[in-house]
Amino acid sequence: MIRYGLATCFYPQPSADRWRAAAAAGFTEAEIDTDKTQSTEQILAHSQLLFDQLQQAGLRPTSFHLPFGHRWDVSAPGAQLRHQVLQQLKQMLQWCGQRGITTAVLHASYEPVEPQQRQSRCALAADSVTELAQAAQEYGLCIAVENLPRSCLGNCAEELRQIIGSHRNVGVCFDVNHLLGQTHREFVSQIGHRIITTHLSDYDGQDEKHWMPGEGCIDWAELRVLLEEAGYQGRLLFELGNDATPSFACPITARQLMERFQQLYFAGKERKLQ
Repeated sequence: MIRYGLATCFYPQPSADRWRAAAAAGFTEAEIDTDKTQSTEQILAHSQLLFDQLQQAGLRPTSFHLPFGHRWDVSAPGAQLRHQVLQQLKQMLQWCGQRGITTAVLHASYEPVEPQQRQSRCALAADSVTELAQAAQEYGLCIAVENLPRSCLGNCAEELRQIIGSHRNVGVCFDVNHLLGQTHREFVSQIGHRIITTHLSDYDGQDEKHWMPGEGCIDWAELRVLLEEAGYQGRLLFELGNDATPSFACPITARQLMERFQQLYFAGKERKLQ
């Protein structure tokens, strides 16, 4: 049975009623998004409010998006800054573990990353992932390192492999609107076995857009086949705002998102890749 999830960014002004509407539309899980401009204490306080709202509405908060940005960069060259970042992220992992949240989504870097620094920054990111993986294991979590666009670290399958290593509780968060240098087929064929969660939305293939499915260039039926053939059995979680569309009527409702996605994703269910 497919599990559907929704990132909390879908409702910029969340409420229990809005989350109940999402649950009624068929969503069962949620990912708590964070504000990179806030302190650790502020992030956890706001996350607790979201956690309570989601539970009251019948949605399970099963993942937590760790903050990202310059001040949260786990590949930062400065050892002292990186140490501070990791200590704060570990505090968030502990908070997650205490509430039964099982997956923490991580960005391996912020941007820009200069070409001459890329190899060394990848090594630093990999070291940070190792340290966070150890803490996450203690708290009962998996780390999902997200593929990122543009010059960010982890913008292709090969680089992600270097960053996530062979840790048993580290995998990939497949953001399908972040691939700019590889096709979905190339990416999944190379690292599909390490995908443990998704961020679903559409885009134009030129840059991330986080659009409503069907508003961009993604072949959703092909994506379904790719994930199935890679053996992916995790949830399908969406990361987009309810105004994220160039032509679809706004705001998007959770039911409209679910209906549009299922229509596209299951088109030609018997389809196989050639």
